[in-house]
Amino acid sequence: MWKRTPLKTVTSSSLLMTGAWASACAAVAMTASSAIASGGVVPGSRYESARAEAMGDAYIPLADDGASSLFYNPAGFGNIRKPTVELMNLQLQTNSQYINNVGLSFFKFTSLSSYAPTLQKNPGAFPGVSAAFLPNISFRGFGFGLLAESRVAAVSDGTNVRYRSKYQLTPAAGGALRLASGVLRIGYSLQWVNQASGDRTVALSSTPLGYNQGLAQGSALSHNVGIALTLPYTYLPSFNIVARNIGNAKYSSFTFYSMAKNPSGVPQTELMSFDAAMGFTGKIARGMELKSAFELRDFTGVSGAALLTRSALGLELAFKQSFFLRVGMGSGYPSAGFGFRTQRGELDLSWFSEETGATARSERDTRYVLHYQIRAF
Repeated sequence: MWKRTPLKTVTSSSLLMTGAWASACAAVAMTASSAIASGGVVPGSRYESARAEAMGDAYIPLADDGASSLFYNPAGFGNIRKPTVELMNLQLQTNSQYINNVGLSFFKFTSLSSYAPTLQKNPGAFPGVSAAFLPNISFRGFGFGLLAESRVAAVSDGTNVRYRSKYQLTPAAGGALRLASGVLRIGYSLQWVNQASGDRTVALSSTPLGYNQGLAQGSALSHNVGIALTLPYTYLPSFNIVARNIGNAKYSSFTFYSMAKNPSGVPQTELMSFDAAMGFTGKIARGMELKSAFELRDFTGVSGAALLTRSALGLELAFKQSFFLRVGMGSGYPSAGFGFRTQRGELDLSWFSEETGATARSERDTRYVLHYQIRAF
């Protein structure tokens, strides 16, 4: 039976420098509460991993750390080998329309009132950026963390401005049982979602003008269960099912932290959905392994999205568990990325697209992700 190659420490000054740069950018982005306002039309993990996005979001068979176990597949807690304290789990994301319209006023995007003149000069452009932070602690069979995320995007027709915003602060905890020496793993995660979100159109002359004005705000408990069956045969075939928002996640008006100004109502109830996936892992050469996964997101179709939009396929080629190449197909569009990993940190860069339209391949939003993680041990 294949055995996983242990992690090997790799020193990289460029990795640390990039991490420092990412931290500075995140401080600005999080203060401004800015981000891409739609994660796509298919329900899924509240937390987005650059590794997952590079693989087309075919990821639930690969959940193997605290963050991915909390939000992608709780059964992943059964894969965690040792206690881990992840002091930093930082993600920055932007879309192609923001990059295409970068100018001297790029820094003003953090304030809608300041950036509105730029939007007015570029009618039809729908730029967005995002920032997310998820410190977490995990052990074999248990973990907890706090996800702080903000995301907005805006577009103008020259007279009005439309902004889509979503902010969340989500404490989460979960655990998993290992049965039959880990062949079967059953996990559960509880997420207390505090959210402010909305899609609004107002006049450019409106006062006050801000991404967080007039949003629906509230909190809900989200119950999630994951089941993973990994057979002890060649290529370690695994079969995974994740149930999200069991019993539906219904929002109340209470939040422990207010993120909206002049809130209007509560967010819509999030319906229960199911993801199913199968994965394989094989050693293809000395120090090299290949992971593959196929996933059908929301396989009961509660989102109403097309089958193509809900299907995902991903491949990950690992070199001594230190360097990774990834490709995938998700939401009907290709994706790719690469990453570096040490025992104390990880840096990933990814390119992917989400379908934000009502039908398959009707409204493509191309995105770029920088993801940086630092672990105390």
